[in-house]
Amino acid sequence: MLPRGVTFGCGAASIVALILLAGAGAWMAAGGIVDFMDLTFGMSMGEVRGMYTAEVTAAQKKALEEAIEALRENLRTRKVPIANLNPVLQTMRNGIADKKMQPAEVEALTAAARKASQPAPAKQ
Repeated sequence: MLPRGVTFGCGAASIVALILLAGAGAWMAAGGIVDFMDLTFGMSMGEVRGMYTAEVTAAQKKALEEAIEALRENLRTRKVPIANLNPVLQTMRNGIADKKMQPAEVEALTAAARKASQPAPAKQ
């Protein structure tokens, strides 16, 4: 048998963990996921900037920056549903998997960000 203090400590730790999980879930449901995704895109673009190959032109870099910034702005203003982000995240993951961003990958990411940035249709 375990000492009483051990079982009490584990039970208390379990209750604290459940409270933290419930609080995190409530924060995410109340819009925290949007803030988290905005932060994720900001941090990811910081990494992407260091992965461009020499073949990526300044115009391609600028177009990608503008597309991601428009996406982030539409996220912050709640104009873009979270579901629209999945193709952008997949394209970004595919592009940075080899730690290099080729021109075709930059173009694909730019196109995915522009498409995802389209505001959701108005509900009637």
